[in-house]
Amino acid sequence: MVEYFKMKKNEWKVKCQVYAMIAKFMDNQKEYLGFLQNLYIALKDVPFNELRNEVVSKLAEIIHEENKNKGNH
Repeated sequence: MVEYFKMKKNEWKVKCQVYAMIAKFMDNQKEYLGFLQNLYIALKDVPFNELRNEVVSKLAEIIHEENKNKGNH
């Protein structure tokens, strides 16, 4: 019986961690979607053969802008 309670305690602990991760993702979902939208807008007109270099470049620009904006708040 003691082992059963230990198992349930561990089960609840794992569930709490999983639910916390899901909640954290949901809280940041708007930020992730905004980031992906900015990246899409920046790259939608880039030819396929230049896409890799442009992705890296635009990704760096977006991260730089976000960090600069966070520093102002």
